[in-house]
Amino acid sequence: MNRFQKLAALTLATSLVLVAIGVIVRATDSGLGCPDWPLCHGQLVPSLGDPKAWIEWIHRTVAVVIGFEILGLTVLAVIDHRDRRSILWPTVATVVLVGFQAWLGRETVRLGNSGVSVTAHLAAAMTLVGLLAYLTVRAGYPTRIGGRGASQRFTLLAAFGAAVTFVLLIFGSNVTATNSALVFPDWPLMGGTLLPSLTDVTAAHILHRWVAGIVGLIVAVVAVVAWRTQRGHPTLVRVAVGAAILYAVQVVIGGAQVLTRLAEWTQTLHLALGATIWAMLAGLAVTSYYTARVGAGAATGGATDRDPDAASTGTRTTSDSVRAYIALTKPRIIELLLVTTVPAMVLATRDLPASVAGVDWADWGALVFWTMLAGTLAAGSANAINCYLDRDIDQLMVRTRRRPLPAHEVEPFTELFWRRIQDWRRDEPPGHSA
Repeated sequence: MNRFQKLAALTLATSLVLVAIGVIVRATDSGLGCPDWPLCHGQLVPSLGDPKAWIEWIHRTVAVVIGFEILGLTVLAVIDHRDRRSILWPTVATVVLVGFQAWLGRETVRLGNSGVSVTAHLAAAMTLVGLLAYLTVRAGYPTRIGGRGASQRFTLLAAFGAAVTFVLLIFGSNVTATNSALVFPDWPLMGGTLLPSLTDVTAAHILHRWVAGIVGLIVAVVAVVAWRTQRGHPTLVRVAVGAAILYAVQVVIGGAQVLTRLAEWTQTLHLALGATIWAMLAGLAVTSYYTARVGAGAATGGATDRDPDAASTGTRTTSDSVRAYIALTKPRIIELLLVTTVPAMVLATRDLPASVAGVDWADWGALVFWTMLAGTLAAGSANAINCYLDRDIDQLMVRTRRRPLPAHEVEPFTELFWRRIQDWRRDEPPGHSA
């Protein structure tokens, strides 16, 4: 590790410690232990007999240490990496973000730890953690990376896992901000059921648990895919599997929060683990991206990493053919369509989220399911036709030559296609002979 990378890793570790201390501040109700800012009761160091003031003071002091570490990172970026914009500008962004975070901290004190300010404070902190994870990884790779590199499919999956983990952290912060952590005394059920009624009081807590379940499945999928396709890159496998294991522990700690009636150690460990998982998944996505860029033809076990010109020479299995036909539908584009479809349906349903008690969840869920299924089939068929029409020009681009048709993983059946077109143009039914 070079000196910039070492300092970036140290700053990342310090930031995670600060997150844990921030939870202690919240759990012990020490946020207003120092009611003024930047001083504490008008002093640089609080009185020895005021434990809450000391907890808040330590929180602020560690934040100041991180500020100096960030400044040190910026100096090193200018000295050692001034020609690397991928390092220099993100480092400058951390300086801006730390300043913004300090302002948010002051506003949080001024507003008496309001829900909005607490959530914004956490979101800025997690963004800083993600940036530091990026810098720690990026500094370990060459300045310029040539070649087309290997497939980035796992990178997209890892990035998606990191993104939903970040969203889950925000949901969790909203639970804390609305003081709804104990609206249900049981766990893993909620009032004896997995599908309780959503109300203004219970919505934040219920959504947090539901989202946590979905994110858990996604993190597990990331770990399984890494285990199956990234054996040639042990670091990726270790980080992905480690994040999944920590997530399982995180779920248990979340349950312990409810069962122990928000014991301080459960609150601290819950968010500390959450921040660590977020940092690991963010680092995983960045590492996967640059590993694929550097290691062209890396052994990921998938057909997409082989030379397209040689794809038709080897023996193809049924699973290879199935994957090729699925790739014709451009599933990643379909995912983007589906992600925007569900929120649009929620907004179009006037009963959501204001008065969810009157919603027939079975009918609404069936409507969402069939809309998603039909949308997937319609978009997939349109994408497949687009792949067919663009198969000649796809061979000219590095990005598109991996698609199934230019890679000869699927044959276009051109002759059959045009025969059907000619049949449809006739007045007689298709196949009719004069």
